[in-house]
Amino acid sequence: MTADDRNAPGDKGANGGGPDTSRFPIPSAGPTTRPQEPLPSEGFSPEAAAASLAAKNPLIRFTLRGSADELEASAAGTKPLLGCFVMDGQATMIYAAPNTGKTLIVLYLVLKAIAEGKIDPDRVIYVNADDGSGGLATKNRLFQDVGAHMIAPGQKGMKTRHLTEKMVQAVEDGSAKGTLIIIDTLKKFTDPMDKKRTSEFGQICREYVMAGGTVLALGHTRKNPKANGKPQYQGTTDILEDFDAVYVAELANGKEKGGRRVVLFDMEKKRADSPNVVAYAYADEPGASYEEKLASVEPVDPDDYADYRKSDADVDEVRIRMAIADLIGDGYSEGKMALAAATAKACGISKSRAIRVITQNTGTTPGLHLWNTETGAHNTQSYRLIIFD
Repeated sequence: MTADDRNAPGDKGANGGGPDTSRFPIPSAGPTTRPQEPLPSEGFSPEAAAASLAAKNPLIRFTLRGSADELEASAAGTKPLLGCFVMDGQATMIYAAPNTGKTLIVLYLVLKAIAEGKIDPDRVIYVNADDGSGGLATKNRLFQDVGAHMIAPGQKGMKTRHLTEKMVQAVEDGSAKGTLIIIDTLKKFTDPMDKKRTSEFGQICREYVMAGGTVLALGHTRKNPKANGKPQYQGTTDILEDFDAVYVAELANGKEKGGRRVVLFDMEKKRADSPNVVAYAYADEPGASYEEKLASVEPVDPDDYADYRKSDADVDEVRIRMAIADLIGDGYSEGKMALAAATAKACGISKSRAIRVITQNTGTTPGLHLWNTETGAHNTQSYRLIIFD
């Protein structure tokens, strides 16, 4: 048999056995190698990565990855802008009763910040929806003389709806950054009693400060104070929840002579290192012009705040009883001393007076007593309101 015969099709190969595999290559049994993918640091693009992930989760289209430099450049530093309590880059709300002097003090703080170079006057916008023609003219002259802006519904074609519309526009085009908007007053642009509308307004203000702006809104307190006699903000809790800082202002006791009034601003909420209370005084002499009153505004020394607080005797006992009843009704049951401490804090009175009122109204006789006691866990004395038929 020739060599050609041995390699003919159908015959066994020269290796003495298996079929000829020369036409059917067998893959190597050794380890396979795969092309190495580039490390994330090699040619990584946040935009490209976001685009690829967007198909997996629709929320990825809103990712801020890759925008750190831009956000840091547009962020406003949290530092005092107006006085020591209205912070740059935040939304602040001030409530006070009409004719307290809140607008007067705010305008003093704005003009002072401009004079000190804290803010460019061309970036200040005072939205005046709380004045008649005389007040508009007076305040506009004050702002015009320093190069700041005042706008008012009914003037130059402005409608109340334009405020939120233009705030949204400023957020979108970037012109909100570095600006200060003073809204006077809140109820002219939203209904404080309408939770949905107030929440929407608060969200617009939130977006505005996130874009680098500052918002200061003014509002009124309710006619009826809290049980402790302190003024209570008007409307739902949405502004309190959505704004960064909330202060409630009230006229202090008439301790000063010469027609001066002192206004205390008590903090209800804050996010920055703002003070818990600030106070300003101004002259309120009969016949004094608005400009004269404005020129008279000055801060009150913190060491003197206590002089303008209501004394223990100034707090009506009916209000103390109402405060105690509110605490008991809310389930406060940590003992007499704890209840007295909570009452003293709520009413601004001494703890001893709170104990006296608690004791006088404790018993089991309807019409004479308002609450009774029972022993709870660990022999703790708790209180229950007496229900009158």
